[in-house]
Amino acid sequence: MGQGAWEEVDIIERGGNYGWDCREGANNFELNGCPAGGLIDPVSEYPHGSGNNSITGGYVYRGTVIPGLTGRYVFADFSSGRIWALQDDGFGGYTNELLIDTPYNISAFALGEDDELYFADFSNNRIRRLVAGGGGTPDTIPDDLEATGCVDTNDPTQPASGLVPYTVNAPFWSDGAAKGRWMGLPDGTTINIDGSGDFVFPSGTVIMKSFELGGQLIETRLLMRHPDGIWAGYTYEWNNTETVATRVRGGKLRDVGGQIWIYPSEGECMQCHTSAAGFSLGPEVAQLNGDLTYPSTGITANQLETLEHIMMFTNPLPAPVSSLPALADPADGNESLTDRARAYLHTNCAQCHRPGGPTPTNLDFRYDTALANTNACDVVPNAGDLGIGPNARIIAPGNAANSVLPARMNVRDINGMPPLGSHEIDTAGLNLINAWINGLANCN
Repeated sequence: MGQGAWEEVDIIERGGNYGWDCREGANNFELNGCPAGGLIDPVSEYPHGSGNNSITGGYVYRGTVIPGLTGRYVFADFSSGRIWALQDDGFGGYTNELLIDTPYNISAFALGEDDELYFADFSNNRIRRLVAGGGGTPDTIPDDLEATGCVDTNDPTQPASGLVPYTVNAPFWSDGAAKGRWMGLPDGTTINIDGSGDFVFPSGTVIMKSFELGGQLIETRLLMRHPDGIWAGYTYEWNNTETVATRVRGGKLRDVGGQIWIYPSEGECMQCHTSAAGFSLGPEVAQLNGDLTYPSTGITANQLETLEHIMMFTNPLPAPVSSLPALADPADGNESLTDRARAYLHTNCAQCHRPGGPTPTNLDFRYDTALANTNACDVVPNAGDLGIGPNARIIAPGNAANSVLPARMNVRDINGMPPLGSHEIDTAGLNLINAWINGLANCN
């Protein structure tokens, strides 16, 4: 794995020097104190971009079901889900052949007793096997958003009849975009609410979100729970006239009025929509316990009460909405600073930073976790101090300048948070977290 721009494949030799951290791949990175020669180049490398960010090493194929792969090294990218095999170029080097572009977060490969290749699909908690072409599940998701049935055929910028609008109390930062949200369930199905307040949707559910920048509709994302129970994300790019939205495969960058907008790859979608957080993220009791003015009727009502009234819940709500948790709006100055900051961290960080999340830390930024139990307050960072120095803490009570948490929010490089999907710093969110930390007297 590289630093911030390149991933590489090396053939290891005893005592070999592959250049870290003087180089990443065959490219210069940090030249101070580096040797003048003797560094071994990778046999293959690829740049970050188009969803590729994190290489997952595999094996040389020795199986029998895919004869064309025999003797070739197979590897993947965790973020994009792409799987490649090295091909001898006949001149002492190698080229990368793309085998398949999957929607999976591939975290590890393994060899079976049958000598076939298997891999771990991290986001879906599955083990999958690499098979010959034509043996997998066909991709039936349409290239045209209108063909999905999720939008009005007369006006594809609007949702199809039957999709229910919703909003959230504490919205996720999306580089300043305005968002519309809808959910659709198969006929005759309902939503369960688990013990933590997350919505558990039935197979066949589609959750749709549209994004606007400067009043221009630029993207619509679909999060689907397929009939086999597996969640997957798909994204569509709107044309400049907002008449057609076309599916984006593998991610894309686009200049929208001078701002770089990120269309995530299928694999990147599932890096945020984690199994630990229940996949759907926004739809949960504390997020939807608030009012919405419904466009079709003009009526303003509590969303939980409305969903219960139209019989979308399997069971009645566990208590009156006044007794159920409700996240604060981070932008509402009438709410307490602590509630606003904890709501912000819950929405923007806790999908990964929670028990069972896909990070190498034990941080827990859920809104209802006591500050002392977040494993962040007055805790020395174990993933770098971002130049703060020996007094650095993840959260330093009363001293935001010594806190790594806002420091990561304030950059968009390899050290930044969120680690993907954003090019723009959330200045208002950063100011909120700084003010909250500066106001902390201790970790209680």
